[in-house]
Amino acid sequence: MTDTTQSPQTDTSNGSETADGFDRRAFLKTVGALALTAGLTGSAAGETADTSKTVAERIDDHRTGPLEITVERDDGTVVPDAQVEITMLEHGFDFGTAVNANTLLNESSVGENYRTYIPELFNTAVLENRHKWRFFETEGQLADDATDWLLEAGLDLRGHVCIWGRDGVSAIPDDVVTAIDNGDAQTIRDRSMAHIEEIITHYGEDITEWEVVNEAMHAYQLQRGVYGDQIDTEAPWTGDVIPWSSQLLADWYTTAEAVIESNDLDVGVGVNDFNQFAYDYVDNRYETQIDHLQSSVDLDTIGLQAHVAARTGDNDTDSNPDARISASQVAAEINQWADHGARVKITEFDMYNGDDWTDDEERATVLENYLRGAFSHPGVDAFIMWGFWDGRHWENEAPLFYQDWSQKPAYDVWNELVFGEWWTSEGGLTDSDGTFSTDVYLGAHEITVSTDSDSTTTTVGATDAEAPTAVTVTVSGDGTGEDTTPPATPSDLSVAETTAETVTLSWEAVTDTGGSGLDQYVVTVDGTTTQTVPAGTTQTTLSELTPETTYSIGVSAVDAAGNESTATTTTATTDAGSGDPPGDVLVIDDFDGDPGWSANRNDLDQWCGAGSFENGSGSVSDGALLLEYDNGGWFQTQLNQEISEYATLVLRLRGANGGEENDILFDMGGVRTLLSNVTDDTITTGFTDVPVDLEAVGVDRTDSSLSLRLNFWQGGSSTIAIEEIRLE
Repeated sequence: MTDTTQSPQTDTSNGSETADGFDRRAFLKTVGALALTAGLTGSAAGETADTSKTVAERIDDHRTGPLEITVERDDGTVVPDAQVEITMLEHGFDFGTAVNANTLLNESSVGENYRTYIPELFNTAVLENRHKWRFFETEGQLADDATDWLLEAGLDLRGHVCIWGRDGVSAIPDDVVTAIDNGDAQTIRDRSMAHIEEIITHYGEDITEWEVVNEAMHAYQLQRGVYGDQIDTEAPWTGDVIPWSSQLLADWYTTAEAVIESNDLDVGVGVNDFNQFAYDYVDNRYETQIDHLQSSVDLDTIGLQAHVAARTGDNDTDSNPDARISASQVAAEINQWADHGARVKITEFDMYNGDDWTDDEERATVLENYLRGAFSHPGVDAFIMWGFWDGRHWENEAPLFYQDWSQKPAYDVWNELVFGEWWTSEGGLTDSDGTFSTDVYLGAHEITVSTDSDSTTTTVGATDAEAPTAVTVTVSGDGTGEDTTPPATPSDLSVAETTAETVTLSWEAVTDTGGSGLDQYVVTVDGTTTQTVPAGTTQTTLSELTPETTYSIGVSAVDAAGNESTATTTTATTDAGSGDPPGDVLVIDDFDGDPGWSANRNDLDQWCGAGSFENGSGSVSDGALLLEYDNGGWFQTQLNQEISEYATLVLRLRGANGGEENDILFDMGGVRTLLSNVTDDTITTGFTDVPVDLEAVGVDRTDSSLSLRLNFWQGGSSTIAIEEIRLE
C-alpha cells in the first residue's frame, strides 16, 4: 500500500502534459500559483537586492529552500534507511521566450524545430505580435490558436500588449489611425478602453498578466491624437502633457484593473519599456511613469526589456553606452526599478547590434551575466528572451540558434544554468527518524521513495526559501540501507596553473548525500582516466603533457558504494616549451626571489606596500602575496614610468571564495572604479589571469609617475593571493 500527504497529485486531464509527464499549469493551480511564481498579482511587493552579497550567495538565499521528507508506514512508525530520490520537474522562476504565431502553427520542418524547442527550453511564453491590437482584431483566430497551443504545451503566457502607440508597425487598427490623424480624441478613448476590456476578458486567466501599455516613454502616437500639440514631439519631457505621466495613460491602467476586478480574474498588470540598461536618460522618466501609475492602480510587474548591445562608451551614459556589464552590475541596475512596489521581469532580452560584438562567445558571456544577475535578484520573477532562433528574430540575432538551427555558444550557457547548475537532482537515505532533508531550487519536484518491498512517487512544490517544505510519504516495508545515489557533480573546476608539461586543477569539494560517503575523484584527460584523487583533496597536477597542446579534462566524484557522478569538464592549454622566446612582457612583481615583499620593492625596483589588512601588510607564501581583508585594506605598487607600449595589465591571482573582483577598487592612471568594471573576467578559486585592457578603460599610459593601487573598503570579506602583476 502506498500513500502521500501534503503533496497533491498532478491532474493531467486538460491535455497540457509535457514530455516528462509533468503538467505545470495544473500543478501550479493545485499548489497555488502565487507560491511558485511570485509577482503574478499585486500581493507581491517589490524587493531590492543586497549588493554586499555575491551573486552566488543571493541565488542560494532566494532561489533555494529546504525540503524535508519524512517516510512512514501505515501505522505511523518511521522508516530509516529508505532510499529517497528527488528530481526537479519545473522551476518556480519563469524562463521564457517570445513566440511567432505563424511559425509555431506552420507545419513545415522549420515549425517542427520551433515546436520542439519551445516546451523543451522554456516554461513561459509571450506572443511577439498576435496579441497586439490590430493583429488581434484582424487575425484573432491565429492569436487564439497560438495561445491554445502554448497553454496545452504547459507554458504560462504573458499578454503583449493591450495598447502600443507606435505608428508604422501595424499595431494600431486602421480606423484608430484615422482618428489620430483627425485629432478625434473621443474615438481614440472609446476604442482603446473597449479594446482593453475585450482582450482581457477574451483570454481571462489563460493569460497570467497583461502589459497594458508598451513603451509609453517612446511610443505615444495614440496620446498625440488625444492631446495634440500639448505633447512636444521633439522634446516630449518638456510639453504641457508628458506622455508617460499623462491622465490618459493612468485611465488605460484603471480601466484594465477595473475589468480584472469586476470579472474576478487572477491576472496581473504591468508596464514595459526599453533602454533601462546602459542608458541613464531612461531612469528618471521610467520611475516617474511607475510612480504616476502606482498612485492610481497596483502595478504587478515592471518590465525591463533588456535589448543589450556592445558599444564603446561607459555604462549608464547617454552617449554610446556599453551594456556589457557583470552579473553584479546587472543586479545593481535592477535595484533602480525594484524599489517601486512591484515585481520586476526581464521581458525582451537579446544581444543585438551585431557589428559591435567581438564574437558569439562574448554574446554567450553577456547572456550568462544578465541571467545570473537577474536570477540572483530577489525582486525578479522572470527572464524572457525576445525570440531564441535567428530565423524568427527582429534583428536576426537571437541568443540560442543560428538560422540553420545549429546551436550558438549561448545555448550551452542557457542549458548549463537553467537545467544544470540551477536544477535539483538529489537523493539519499532517511536518517534514524525517517527523515531526509536537503536544499532544492524552488519549483516542482518529483520524489520517489523506495524500501525493500515498496516504492512510491509523488510531486511537491518547494515554494519557500526559508521555511522547510515538509512532505510525509507513506510506504510499506523496511529501508534497504543500499546507497544507489551518485554524489553531486564537482563544481567550479578551474585551471590553477599551467607549464609546458603540466596542468594544475582545482575544484569545489563534493558532499555525498547517498549515505555511503565520498570515496574519491576521477580525473580524465581526453576521455581517458588518468588519476584518482582521494576524498578531501580538491587539487591535482597532471604531468608529462605535451607543450602548446589543448586538453579536455573532466573530474567526477565516486562514493564508497561505487556510484559515480557526471563529470564536470574544462579545457587547458599547456605553455610553450623552453626553447620558445618569451613574449613582450614587463613584470611589475612576481612576489618571488629578491627583491622580496618585505623589502617594499617590486621587480621594477620601485616602492610597493600595503596595510590595514587582517594580516597587516600581507604575507608572501609560495611565491604569492596573501591579502586577507574584511572591508579594509590598501595595496600599492609604483611603476614610475610610461607604459605606452603595453596594452594590457594582467593580475594573476585567486580568491578564497571567487568573485572578489566586486570587492576591489582599481585605481590606475586616472581610472578609479571597481575591478569588475574594467575586466570581463572573474576571480576564481584557482590562479587565473584577470586582464585589464588599459586603453579601453582609459588608463593614462603616458604618466611617468604611474602606480597601481587596489583598495578593499567595498564591503567584502575574503583572502586573495596575487601571484604576479605584469604588463603585456
